[in-house]
Amino acid sequence: MRRYMLISADTHAGVPTERFRPYLDPEYREPFDEYVDQLDEIRKRTLKESLGEQLFDDKFSHEFRDEAADRVAGAWDPERRNRELEGDGVVGEIIFPDGQNENGPPFGATGRLGDSDPRLRLAGARAYNRWLAELCAHSPERRAGVAITPIDDIEAAVSEIQWAKSNGLRGGILIPSMWGDLPAYNDPRYEPIWATCEELGMTVHTHGGASPSYGGLPGSVAIYTTEVTWWSHRPFWFALWSGVFERHPELKFVLTEQSACWVPDTLYHMDVLYDGPMFAQIRKDLSLKPSEYWARQCWVGASFMRAHETAMRHQIGIDKIMWGNDYPHMEGTWPHTAEKMRAAFGGIPADEVRPMVGENAARVYGFEEARLAPIVERVGPEKI
Repeated sequence: MRRYMLISADTHAGVPTERFRPYLDPEYREPFDEYVDQLDEIRKRTLKESLGEQLFDDKFSHEFRDEAADRVAGAWDPERRNRELEGDGVVGEIIFPDGQNENGPPFGATGRLGDSDPRLRLAGARAYNRWLAELCAHSPERRAGVAITPIDDIEAAVSEIQWAKSNGLRGGILIPSMWGDLPAYNDPRYEPIWATCEELGMTVHTHGGASPSYGGLPGSVAIYTTEVTWWSHRPFWFALWSGVFERHPELKFVLTEQSACWVPDTLYHMDVLYDGPMFAQIRKDLSLKPSEYWARQCWVGASFMRAHETAMRHQIGIDKIMWGNDYPHMEGTWPHTAEKMRAAFGGIPADEVRPMVGENAARVYGFEEARLAPIVERVGPEKI
C-alpha cells in the first residue's frame, strides 16, 4: 500500500521572544529590551483584561506539559522539529507564528500582545520573518513559511511581501483578522497588497485566534471559544463582496485554524444573497457566485479536523480542504496524530483522504512531491 503524504497546513514556530533581538534593526533593540523586561506583565495584563483567566484548563495544560514539555523545543530547533513532525508522520508543513510557548514575535507583531506603535509592530514582523526565513532554509523542501504582514503602512507591507518572496517564504503572508482602527479590507487602500500577492504567487491567509477583549467578565472564556473563529472568517467576505477575487483571479486565499464546518452554510447564504432579486445590485461588479469564487481561489486550512467535518467534505470541496496538526500547540493533534486522524478520516476512501491530508497543500504551496517521497517512504503512515 502506498504510504500517505502528510503535509500539515497549520504548524507554528518562533524562537523564545528574547532571542529575536539579533534579527531586529539596530534602532529597535533598545525599545525591544524594554519590551522584554515588561513582557511578563504585558502577558498578565492582557490575559486579565481579555479573558480574566487562562484559556486552557489547568489539568489539561499540566498533562500536556508533562508529556511534551521538552518536545516543544521543535518550535525553534530545526533538527528537533524534523524529528517531532516525522514522529507524527508529517513530511511537510506551512508555518505560522507561535506565542503559546513564550515565543511570540517582538512587539506583539501579530496583534496579540505589545505596543500599539505601528513602527514597532512592523519592526517585530520583520525580525520574525528574518528568523523564519532561516528556519525554512533548513530543510526547505519540507517548509513553507508564512510572513507576518502588518497593514498600517501599505508601502511597507508591499516591500515586506517582496522581501518574503525573494527570501524563500513561499507560504505567503498572514494578514490580521481584525483591523482595529484601520479601514476594513473592502477599502481600496489594500489594493497594492492584493495585486502584489497575485503577481508574486503569495497566498493570503487569515488564522484563527484574534478577538476583541472580553473584559475578564463571567463567561469570557466560553464566549471567546464560541465566536473566535468568526472574527477570522470576516476578511473572506469583505474581500469577496468588494471584488478582490474578481479583480485578482489568480490570488489565493486560505482560512486556517478556524474550523471547516461553517463553509457550506456560509457559501449557501452568500449565493442566496447573490441570486436574489432583492439585492440585485450586489451582482453588478461580480461575474461569479460566491461559491464559484471559493471554488476558484479559496481553501480552508482545516486544522485538527473531526469526523463531523470530514462528513461534510463533499459540500466543502475535497480539493479545498487542507488538514493540519497544529504542532506544537496543545489544542492540536500532535503528538497523537495517528489516533486522531483515524477518528476523523476512518472509513473514508483513500483517494478522498490523500488530497485532504497532503496533496492539496502540495499543490497550493508548491511542494515538490518527488523531493518529499523518500521521507514519505520512511515515515508516512501506511493507513489512516
